[in-house]
Amino acid sequence: GMLAANPLLAANPLLAANPLLAQAMMSNPLVAAGIVQPGGGSQQQEPIQHESDMIDPDVQELCDYFHIEERHARRLSDLMKKRQSTFVEDIERLYDVLERANSPAGLLVVKMREMEEGTFVGKVKADGALAVISKRYKLDDQAESKLADILARYDEAKRKEYLVEIERHLEVSNRPSAMAMMLLRKLGEGQSLGRPGPAAPGSYADKQRKTASSG
Repeated sequence: GMLAANPLLAANPLLAANPLLAQAMMSNPLVAAGIVQPGGGSQQQEPIQHESDMIDPDVQELCDYFHIEERHARRLSDLMKKRQSTFVEDIERLYDVLERANSPAGLLVVKMREMEEGTFVGKVKADGALAVISKRYKLDDQAESKLADILARYDEAKRKEYLVEIERHLEVSNRPSAMAMMLLRKLGEGQSLGRPGPAAPGSYADKQRKTASSG
């Protein structure tokens, strides 16, 4: 009677001879369809990943967010292991640039090459007041990004205070970018920048004074 009721059993006399196996098959459609071998033979052991093979969770998150495939994620993870000191800035930088990219994966490959060549900078963008100062004194990229990096460590009140001090020093210098680089150590240590010197010939303050007196 059981055979007639179930075509699967009719097709497989072995099952008819083994009611327990037949029952297992009835309750598991995958086994019935022959996809899974009874006895869990297809449950392959996941290879245990070594620490060094693991993709960093922050890198994985970035790649998931931009739908970037695993081979790129793995390569980025390997590169980032060597960049622990700038890890956060680098990742933030990647979010910024990839967000604006038409092809995030393509751009990521370019950025990874920059990392390998040592030209990738995960920098803090000069914003608001610093951008205005940078433009006014024609600071070069390096001076601007170093100032942005250091000022980003402080809260807004301290930043504003420093920007006023920085500007006082830049306006009397005829080489503002070099002056900005000289101020970095004090800024980094949280010290006051001290009194600016007299206005150098050719400095912003010097030009302003000449314009005022001739006007």
